[in-house]
Amino acid sequence: MLEAMACGTPVLATPVGAIPDVIIDGKTGFIMENNSPECIADNVVRALEHPDLEQIAEAGRRFVEENFSFEKTVENWKEILQNIE
Repeated sequence: MLEAMACGTPVLATPVGAIPDVIIDGKTGFIMENNSPECIADNVVRALEHPDLEQIAEAGRRFVEENFSFEKTVENWKEILQNIE
């Protein structure tokens, strides 16, 4: 998911695990109710017909760039390690 977003590819995903922390429906990607073939097909059509598809893909790319870069990861680990005492 993160790799696809980093490449500017719109992501469709179900709301499991940490996905809802990354994908905000209609903002950084698309959340599907389930992974049934019918639901996937409906959501592919929904995404392709969305008037802001390019902006959603770009927002997803920016989100990954801002939150999962090497520099951000180092910053997060420093904070975690400094708080261990």
